[in-house]
This record gives sequence, C-alpha cells and structure tokens, in this order.
Amino acid sequence: MNLAQMIDQSVLQFPERLAMTDGLVALTYQELHDRSMAVARFFRHNGLNPGDRVLIWLPNVTDAMVLAYATWWVGGVFVPLNTRFSVPDLLSVLDDAKPRFLFALADDRTRLEEKGIQNSIPVYWVGDTAGDDRSLGGIVESYSGLTEPLAMEPRRDNEAALLMYTSGTTGRPKGVIQTQRNNTAAVSMVQECWQIRHLDRFLVSVPLFHVGGMQCAVLPALTSGAAVSLLPRWSAETWVNLASTFQPTITALVTTMLVDLIRWGEEHADTLPDLSSLRVTVMGGSSTPPAVVNRFQSLFGIHLIELYGQTELTGLSVTYRAGEAWRVGSIGKTQSQVLDTALYTDGHILYPIVPGITGELLFRGETISSGYWQQPDKTQERHIGEWFRTGDMVSADDEGYLYYRDRVDDMIVTGGENVFPAEVETILSALPGIRQVAVIGTPHPRWGQEVTAFIVPSTADLSLEQIRLRIENHPGLAPYKRPRRIELVTSLPKTGSGKINKAWLKKQYSQSEGEV
Repeated sequence: MNLAQMIDQSVLQFPERLAMTDGLVALTYQELHDRSMAVARFFRHNGLNPGDRVLIWLPNVTDAMVLAYATWWVGGVFVPLNTRFSVPDLLSVLDDAKPRFLFALADDRTRLEEKGIQNSIPVYWVGDTAGDDRSLGGIVESYSGLTEPLAMEPRRDNEAALLMYTSGTTGRPKGVIQTQRNNTAAVSMVQECWQIRHLDRFLVSVPLFHVGGMQCAVLPALTSGAAVSLLPRWSAETWVNLASTFQPTITALVTTMLVDLIRWGEEHADTLPDLSSLRVTVMGGSSTPPAVVNRFQSLFGIHLIELYGQTELTGLSVTYRAGEAWRVGSIGKTQSQVLDTALYTDGHILYPIVPGITGELLFRGETISSGYWQQPDKTQERHIGEWFRTGDMVSADDEGYLYYRDRVDDMIVTGGENVFPAEVETILSALPGIRQVAVIGTPHPRWGQEVTAFIVPSTADLSLEQIRLRIENHPGLAPYKRPRRIELVTSLPKTGSGKINKAWLKKQYSQSEGEV
C-alpha cells in the first residue's frame, strides 16, 4: 500500500481543514494536495520512475511535506537529509543515494552553487519566487494548470518509502531503508497508542529528517486529518509563543529542548503561558534525568511521558499510552501490536524478557527497517537471526516497563568496573547549580578509562571545587562512579536531531590527562 493513500484519505474527508503551517505558509488539506499534485506532475513529466529517490535539504517547512507527498504519489523514495550535515556530508549522500532531484533552501543556493553541485544533479530551490524555473514555486506555477488525471502509483508493502540517513557521528552516514509497510504500521500504531483524532493539533519542533518529527508526529497527524504547526528552527521563546497561540494538544521535545524551556521559564516566571490544551507531551531522543522532568513539570504544569525509538525502527517502539502516568526512569512498554522484545546477554537471547536482568534490547516485527542502503554487511551486523540489535542496554520490571541503562558502546569500564553514564548523569543533574551534564569515558593510563563529566553550570559563580565537593558528598554515587575529570563548559554539542553529541566529545577529549 502506498503511504500517500493514507494522506489522500484525509484530503477527501477534511479538504477545508488546516493541514500545516510553518509561520509563513498555511495550507488546508486541499491546498496541500493541489500543490503536491503539481509537483507530482513535474516529477512524472521529468522522468522520475518508481523507486527513484528525491532528496531534500530543508528545515521544518510546509514544502518539505509537499515534496514528500508528491514523491510517494508517483512511487518515489523520499530522502529528508539532516540540515546540520556539512556540504561534504551532502556530497557523500548524493553519491550514495544517487537521487534524481535535490531540493534545498534558497538561502543555501550560493554556497552549493560554488561547489558546482548543480552540475551533477538537478537542483531546485525552496523559497525563491514562483517565476524562477529553478524554484519549487516555479514548478508549482508551471504545472498547476494541468488537468489530466494523475493516478497514484501502486506500491508493495516491501518497497521503500523513505531513506533516512543517520547522523554520521561515528563515520560515513548510513541510509536506513524504511518500507511502505514499516511506515503504515508505525503510523497506525502511533495513532492507536495516543488516540489521535482529526481535532488534534500537533506542535512539531523536532526535525522532519528525524523519526521523531516524521513518523512520531507529522505522518500520524496528516493521516488523521489533524493540524500541524511546524517550527522551522528551534527557539524556546518561539516554541512558547506558538504554543500559546496554536494551543496544541500533542507535542514532542528532546532533552535539550526541555533544558532550554526550563531556562526560559525561570527567566519569565511571572508570564508563563497557559499550556493546558496539551494532552500528550512526550520526551525522547536521549535519556532525560528525573530532575529535568520534575523542574519542567513544576514550571509549566505539563505532565511528560517518555518514548524510545530509532531510525532503524521507523520511529516509536516503546512509550506510554495516552493518559498513562510516567514512571520515573522508565521509557514505557513495547508497542506489542507491531513488535516483539527480547534481551541479549552473555551470548544468549532472553525471550520473553526476564525481569531484573540487564541486556541489549532486541526487536522483531513490522516496523524494523529492511536494512542499510547498499550496505549488506552493516545490515547483517545489526541482526542476530530475526532479531534487530538496538545497541541499547535495558532492563524490565515485573509489569513489563522497560528501563534504559545506556548505549552498549557508551558503557565506561574503569578499573575493571562497569559504569553506565546515564546513571551518573541522572545523579549529577539533580545537584544544585548544574543545568546540563554529559558523561563519557576518556582514556586513562592506569584505569583504562576515567569517568569524565562535561557540566553546564546554571550560575556563573559555580566553581569546580564546589561541584567536586557536592559529588563527593552524594551518598548515591559509589566512589568508582564519581567523575575523576570534570570540564566546565558553556554548552554541549548537539547532533541535528538535538541529542548531545557524545561521539564529538569522545573525539575531542581522546587524550589522557591522568597519570599512572
């Protein structure tokens, strides 16, 4: 089944309802459809065949989904690229995906043309005037007047709908193939889990090149007839203003966004907005310390629930149902309507999961990616038989709630002891004077690795000595888990999806500062 069919159903049922707005452009469902059909005609008239790729390098703007809908309508594969990728990263993906067309922001035109990118692929600019034949506006202007029928291209469930590239923090970006069935199953699961209806309003600040923005928000919204307000670039103040006027019912925020909103809320404590319209507010992208959750909830009066997902899982796989209370430290329950869960530990697969045992989280089911684009070896590495390896360590309680421990490759081994950075981060985040923290292992000539903490203070007068004293006096942190190396920083590096970029930290701080 073609994913475009699910959006088309919303067009037929709710043609005059608001579909999307990005602050500059607002489209009803009928307008979204008409604009997309103009682009679809352009694609078909210019040789886009079923299975061909269309790549976009755009922020959260309405035309991103116009291009997606048009691509799926004619049977193409949509490739939304991380806007934080460098130009060399972009060139690498172009060489790998070999798309038929590239759509980029008009503001990037000069630097991309300086690289001669238009010499290897047809490039069209989003944001230029309609009269420019190399702009999306020009395409819509030229093809809107055509009236011949444009039949939707049939697609099988196992054929690709999206190609999403990983952030590339650990090497060359990998293209994750997400099939039509991966997406239709993922969308239906989110709709059922959060009880999404056409009267819902989604405020989307997570990027569309990320599963949090695409499969966890925009696609469930558009296939339900709901309204979407896109935030093109993250800003705590802009988010608050949009939330106040748009009155969303559903939104998602990553940890770094929560921290930014807490800072804004503390600075504007007398003018906090009324956000009571929100009935589902999810947090994800990385483990969120309880201290951050509690402070956010006390400031804004919003109850958060957690979600867990990956690009290879076509988004959401573990979360809470609408109205279900968050359990401190738990990412929720596996969405068993589409996935089975197991643990991998000591060379054995535990299925069903045994409560209280920590192991690598495994999944099998309908939303698992069919593999990495043109990288069969990498695909095989991520599987044990029929099970997909997430690379994340979890445990479960007696009721089936999962608790995230850490990334398998983030675990610190210091003096023969295992330390999970997420545990240390949770404790440090609750200490007075600490706004944000990231913990990694850095080389040490005696201990192998030492626990290293990067701390963003909440006040300028917080000293290193004060932090060390507070850590040493904390009864919940065993001596071997205490950071031996502490770096005070003004901010933490982030990936394009808003996660703390620990791979960059490890690379920058790969030299040992310890002594034997």
